[in-house]
Amino acid sequence: MSVKQKGGSHRGADKAMQKTSDEKKNRKQRAGDIGRALRTIYDDTLRETVPDDFSDLLGKLS
Repeated sequence: MSVKQKGGSHRGADKAMQKTSDEKKNRKQRAGDIGRALRTIYDDTLRETVPDDFSDLLGKLS
């Protein structure tokens, strides 16, 4: 194997490692985005008022 070929194989490995690193960053970014979206939905749900019919039903349980 020539020196040129060896250098080329290292560059290929470096590209593969960079791609893997980029994929990990992208996955972390997506996970963070999903987490923020879920927290927003959860917080919005907590702020909603309880319908009167539901409150009446809960009152009948006690």
